[in-house]
Parts: sequence; C-alpha cells; structure tokens
Amino acid sequence: MSLTLYSFDVTDRASIKKFIKVPWDIYTDDLCWVPPLIKERLDLLSPKHPYFEHAQARFWIAYQDGKAVGRISAQLDQLKPINENESVGYFGMFECVDDVEVATELFSHAERWISSHQCALIRGPFSLSINQESGLLIKGFDTPPYIMMGHAKRYYQNLFERNHYLKAKDLFAWLNKCDFENPPAMQRILKRYEGRIILRDIDKNNIQTDMKIMLDIFNDSWSNNWGFIPFTENEFLHLGKEMLQLISPNHFKIAEFEGEPAGMVVGLPNFNEITKDLNGRLLPTGIFKFLWRMKYARPASGRGALLGIKQEYQNHMKGSALALTLIGKFKQFAIEVGFQQHELSWVLEDNTRLNKILEGLGATQYKTYRVFEKRLLPMAQQTK
Repeated sequence: MSLTLYSFDVTDRASIKKFIKVPWDIYTDDLCWVPPLIKERLDLLSPKHPYFEHAQARFWIAYQDGKAVGRISAQLDQLKPINENESVGYFGMFECVDDVEVATELFSHAERWISSHQCALIRGPFSLSINQESGLLIKGFDTPPYIMMGHAKRYYQNLFERNHYLKAKDLFAWLNKCDFENPPAMQRILKRYEGRIILRDIDKNNIQTDMKIMLDIFNDSWSNNWGFIPFTENEFLHLGKEMLQLISPNHFKIAEFEGEPAGMVVGLPNFNEITKDLNGRLLPTGIFKFLWRMKYARPASGRGALLGIKQEYQNHMKGSALALTLIGKFKQFAIEVGFQQHELSWVLEDNTRLNKILEGLGATQYKTYRVFEKRLLPMAQQTK
C-alpha cells in the first residue's frame, strides 16, 4: 500500500484541522480515550498562541491509500532548559496505527527537520512543550486520563523503542481519595510551622497581579528540574485566562511563608468526565450540555496541577510544610466542591521528597508517562 506524508506549518489552518482529527479513527475501540475539545486544540495550534512567540513547529500527517494513519509534530524552542548544554529539539502529538513502517516514516521526518536546525538530540513527546501535555503513557491504560493529561495506545511504546528511542525520564501521576488523613509525622510538621504559613485564593480584583506572583513561584520552583523551560508571562496569563473562563478564582491557591509568596497550586475539576461524550465538539449543542453538567452534574474528581514551592524552601522542612499545607487546602477545597478523588500530576520520578509525601498520604502512583529521547546524526550522515 502507498504511504505518503504531508508536511505543513501552523499557518495552514485547513491541514491543522485534519491533524487534530487524526486520533478519532485510531482510538475508535478504546473506551478510556477522551476526545480533546477541537476548539481547545485549535487555540493551542494557532499562530496567535503565545507559545509561538518563542518557538516554531512543523507537522506531518501520514496517509496510506488516502486515509490518515498517523501524525507527528516537531518543535524548536528559543527558550532552553537551564541545565542543558546542547541544542535539543522536541517532538509530540504522536498518533499512529500499529505499524512500524508508518511510525518510522513519521519519526524520520521529524528527526530530519530537527537535525536540519543543528540539534543533536530529539526529545518527547510534548504537546507542545513540557509545560503542557508531557510524556507517553506507559502504565495506567485502564482508566481515562484526567484533564490536561495524555492517553495512548499500548503499542506506542513498542513503536518508540523499535525506532531507537530511549527513556529520558518518567513522570508519575498519583491518585488519592479526598478524605485522606495526614499521618502523625506529617501532622507534627504542620504543627511546627502553624501560623507561619498562610494560604489565600487569588484576588478576583487583582487577578493579573496574582497570576504574575504565581508565575514567579512556579518558574522559580521548577527552575532546577530536569528539562524545565520557564513559562513566559504571556503564556502563563493566557493559560490563566483560559482556566478562569471555566473555573472561579478560588481554584487558585497561593501559600505565603511569613508574609512572602512561597508556594502555589491550581485545583482543576476533571472536565474529561463531562466532555467525553461530546466527541470534541462544543457547538452547536455541546456547550449547553457542558454548562448544564457544570451546574447540576459536576465532575466527581479533580486534579491538583502546577504545584510549586520556591527553591529557597525546598530540601528543608519548610518545603514539606508548604507542600502539605497546599495539598491539605486542595483536599478541603475538593471536598467542598464535591470531588470524591483527585489526581496530583505530574511529578518527576526523582522528586523523592514529594513522591514520599504523596505515598505517605495514601496516594497510589497509578499512571506513568515516559519522556523519550534519541541522539541524532548530523544531516550529512542521514539517509534521505
């Protein structure tokens, strides 16, 4: 059968729409897949999205006898991870039928494009950056993903590895009931810092100011983590604006230590519960179903996302107290809005302190997402 790949950039809106729709046929038999909202994907893959103020991307759709059988993106980012000494390119949005030949063609095109821009390493999947959906699901296929987390076919890992992609880092998602109790040791930590840590919601009358405070906390807290690329102010404000169209400011929590901003967390309703049957479409009738469900049949689960503790408090008991306080506040908030369980994600596999805290609170590490990487040959040595 004839296999061809069509390449385009973010300005080709007709092709972007086709790119977004590729997964529908691939996941037709997967009951855990949640169709992404097409409007949200179009916004992310728009030249107006602030990600493209510092990055560029190329996209490919693989066609076999006229039918779309796979897709991939490749990204170059002017912003570099702080601890990286070499140029790294990225790939993402990988979807593919169970066919090594198709996967190899997709990877090869992305690799050549990345290599042509003098990058020695390709890493992913990211949609589109490490601050968005990250990693390939390799554990936890039997439950649907939470909001802003990915899903994958079980055979994808084999397609990656057959194309010589190696593990770079694993990312954990933790699941816990909302009625968990702090064990005695953690209660003692909280007691020790009682009164020195104050939690507050963002101020609805000064949202932009508080969003900038949260941006500073997040970028500082993650700055030494593997692969981290900081949010730009425009990206973070754009993300906040999107969220605040759906949730109230009390979903955003700031922790102050002795009056200074020190930590933050965002609690998201798991919208995937109420959008799964919309087939990705809010119009013409999906928006009314969504709004009715948000009022009368709210999600029974939530996700703790964007958790961050400033560097100066990390690797110290203060950091543990801040993390426990934020998680405790999220628990209280989750119960108030009717969540029965929540996901805390994602956490780097080598973030020992936070992983131990979550395990101590009774959470289960139930999904694993893997970031892969591959060293590239110079363009002159690649087979065309």
